[in-house]
Amino acid sequence: MKKLFLLLAIATLTFGFTACEDVPAPYTVSTPGEGGEEEEILPEGDGTLDNPYNCLAANNYAASLADGEESPTVYIKGKVVSVKEQYSTQYGNASFYISDDGSTSNQFYVYRTLYLGNVKYTSGDEIKVGDEVIICGSLTNYMGNTPETVQGKSYLYSLNGKTVAGGGEGGGDNTGGEATGDGTEANPFNSVAANNYASSLASGVESDKDVYIKGKVVSVKEQYGTEFGNATFYISDDGTSKDQFYVYRALYLGNVKYTSGTLLQAGDEVVICGRVTNYMGNTPETVQGKAYLVSLKSNGSGEGGNDNPGGGEDVGDPSQSNGDFENWTGGKPNNWTTASTAGNATLSQSTDAHGGKYAVEVGGNDKANKRLGYKEMTLPAGTYTMTFYTKAATATGGSVRPGYVPIKADGSVGSYVYGGYANDLTQGEWVLVTHEFTLSEETKLCLVVMNSKIPGGNVLIDDFMLKDATGKVYIQ
Repeated sequence: MKKLFLLLAIATLTFGFTACEDVPAPYTVSTPGEGGEEEEILPEGDGTLDNPYNCLAANNYAASLADGEESPTVYIKGKVVSVKEQYSTQYGNASFYISDDGSTSNQFYVYRTLYLGNVKYTSGDEIKVGDEVIICGSLTNYMGNTPETVQGKSYLYSLNGKTVAGGGEGGGDNTGGEATGDGTEANPFNSVAANNYASSLASGVESDKDVYIKGKVVSVKEQYGTEFGNATFYISDDGTSKDQFYVYRALYLGNVKYTSGTLLQAGDEVVICGRVTNYMGNTPETVQGKAYLVSLKSNGSGEGGNDNPGGGEDVGDPSQSNGDFENWTGGKPNNWTTASTAGNATLSQSTDAHGGKYAVEVGGNDKANKRLGYKEMTLPAGTYTMTFYTKAATATGGSVRPGYVPIKADGSVGSYVYGGYANDLTQGEWVLVTHEFTLSEETKLCLVVMNSKIPGGNVLIDDFMLKDATGKVYIQ
């Protein structure tokens, strides 16, 4: 009779909701206790590492999902009730039931979950009845009637309070540190969160969006060089192998192949942007050629680094310079508005991007040249290289010309100084434009890209970068 009452109560409580928002405040299930008294069974926890769901709360949350819907990553705590598939089987995962007290009451089904460190099992302690565990991963309501973890998208976070080193290239000493960040530019993943997110993907599947990851370089496996133009290295929160993430063949600053500039060293602070994957189902990493170095703050004195370009107050932080045209305010790309007449083109946001989500569309005119202009800035004497990607936005085709214009003391412009034309642009292919120029003295100026009146169609510009001869980056 007790089991029947519990089943009816749980079914009523857990399967009556249609969305996460429908889950009410904690409620109770009464069961006969000692001496005929009733003891309360409460759903507890909020699914975070600091406050994991108990098994009843996990069942409630998973049951509130639509058939086939997968939840974000959550944590669940309990004791092993029984083991259906042990870790030592050929697939390296396990299936088992957990509950709050180790009994069959309110048990939750952990389905084909990976081992400690979020990797396939190769060796180590296997689970047994009575073990205290914490599970991290995504939940689902299989067939609309079975709350469980998603196959391959959860792992054993701790076993009787113990976490161990993971496997694979990117595992490092995964001690289960705190995951922070949401993967956006404003709030990048730390290495733990990046590992978690990439590990939640099916084997070989690439993320459907670019994510940002921040950390310190642990070690460099393949240094940036001119042969391949990319690098492979590990990053973590503190620069040690603890919870390190594997950055695989990432491009250089500005999302271009490396030609020159500051090289990586242990302790450097970096931000990476790009797609991630779970290679072979056991190695979270960036996707080759689809990630790049957003910023690089060199370890030590900062000399030769890319985070502090110098050259006057107008330069600013290159990581905020918006050379990738991802940041817009009031319909305008941040920093791409001039106080002078240097930037006279009509600008609009385009989702036809070379990198990231957005590019800028520069309006054309067959009667007059139009210019995309970066805000006024002061640069010291030296040699500089501008690079950007461009293509035609319309069937009219396009032609662009890079350069700069000095800004006089009264705010007016001087004579434009241009490089060569990039002609015959089409809608189908992004073209890399490179222009080198030299300043003989410190100069206040606007960098410009001229959209030629011949043919006068709209053009797209993306992934603009400016650096000096030492590799110091000013805009990216």
